[in-house]
Amino acid sequence: MKKVLIVGETAEIGRTEEVYGRGFSQFGCDVEYFAWSKAAPSLASGSLWDKIAWRVAWQTLAKSANAKLLATVNHFQPDLTFVASPRLVHPDTILAFQQSGLAVVFYTDNPVDSHHTHTNSWVQRGFPLWDAAFIWSEKLVERLKENGVKRALFHPFCSDVEYHFPKRQAHPIYDVAFIGNWDGSRKREQYLKAIADYRLGLWGSNYWNTHCQEPVLKGLCQGMCSYEQIPDILGSAKMGLNILRPQNEEGHNIRTYEIPATGTLMLSERSQELLSLFTEDQEAVYFSSPDELRQKVEYLLQNPNLIKAVAEAGYQKALVNTINDRVTEIANLYQTLRSSQASDMKLLHPKEA
Repeated sequence: MKKVLIVGETAEIGRTEEVYGRGFSQFGCDVEYFAWSKAAPSLASGSLWDKIAWRVAWQTLAKSANAKLLATVNHFQPDLTFVASPRLVHPDTILAFQQSGLAVVFYTDNPVDSHHTHTNSWVQRGFPLWDAAFIWSEKLVERLKENGVKRALFHPFCSDVEYHFPKRQAHPIYDVAFIGNWDGSRKREQYLKAIADYRLGLWGSNYWNTHCQEPVLKGLCQGMCSYEQIPDILGSAKMGLNILRPQNEEGHNIRTYEIPATGTLMLSERSQELLSLFTEDQEAVYFSSPDELRQKVEYLLQNPNLIKAVAEAGYQKALVNTINDRVTEIANLYQTLRSSQASDMKLLHPKEA
């Protein structure tokens, strides 16, 4: 596996496509990016007209972008095409990927739900075509198989230790820090309301100020933070809070690794998958209700040595789940699939005696 093509929305720092591209480069591969935002600039446009056009005529617009993608494939001839954003990939384009090498997809959203930003007819028609499909939930692995995916594999998120590392403050100014946007389910509001009288730091979109219905949280949000600022923010708090979006409740999210990678105790909403990734009360602390969250915060603040011990154990777990580990897993799978294909070819074309 020498040449890897990364297909995604954009190659901005911290995006899945950028992180994996960096990982493949460190593995020794020649990496090239294809970004939908460059191939179809109107996709990333903030104008109302462009948004309407992509909702109404997305297939027509996407076919033009697929032609540019195919030109990149024909020129680069990748051994592996790694797609982090498959929503605009035409099924015929997947077949074209396989003319030069293997084609794999990492579904960072749930492609079997009904949300228009997660799936569409092309995504569904592509299910049986990929050489392998990765997803962040064991339960969704089974659902992908039920929907025709031949080789669906559990692929957890990972630590990006190049950007996320301990920057602990000697005297943290926050008890709890939460980095995350307001969510329409209002679940995040209820959790934050339960601990609003502690020293709570909140970062996210302006929706916290315009859509949040809890008065105690109004004006608390300090705005969006950059990918590079995450260690400083988490280093300014005794605990990092992780509240799952509804779409991630069957698995985990990227914050699962970002928090412990900074040497900060992860205080997370409980899920079966998270329990299997970070051991409860040893590598992370969990809650399942606002009342339990408040109880855990109160107890932990009274036991600073426990905070330190759990944070250190979580940090050590994060260090063995880096992007290099995930890329190595993909490289091993690549070799397995290539060997299998070679064996199949020998069966089809046995040497003459």
